[in-house]
Amino acid sequence: MIALELLANPAFPRAIVVGVFGGAGLALTMIYSRRGPLIYHAYAALLTALALLLARYDAMLLVERFAAALVGFLVASAILYITVGIRSDQQRRRLLVQGRLSATAGRLPLWGHAWRLAFLLAVGVITSAGIAYITS
Repeated sequence: MIALELLANPAFPRAIVVGVFGGAGLALTMIYSRRGPLIYHAYAALLTALALLLARYDAMLLVERFAAALVGFLVASAILYITVGIRSDQQRRRLLVQGRLSATAGRLPLWGHAWRLAFLLAVGVITSAGIAYITS
């Protein structure tokens, strides 16, 4: 029931679209940039776009703004996380073929993904709460 109410809110699907475009920007930044800190600029642009989107809707409750901002952030971050996983697998295979990486070197264990995703969720909750508060 709550999910249907969120989808009926016009800002929620738009936040998903902003998250998709933001995720594409994050992924392209990761692929084509050799400068690691440049990813912060892409994240700042994503959060600014989400804030500008949510500022358009005056009648929204704080919880609805928070949910829309969080889903936009998580969609973009999921796209980036998947892109990083694909690129790291390609690099791992390349290093194995070149003999620069041991064949016993394994992949990231499940708990490694779990704490990274938990940290990403915590950052998303904090930033989404800030966006919701500022735009209300």
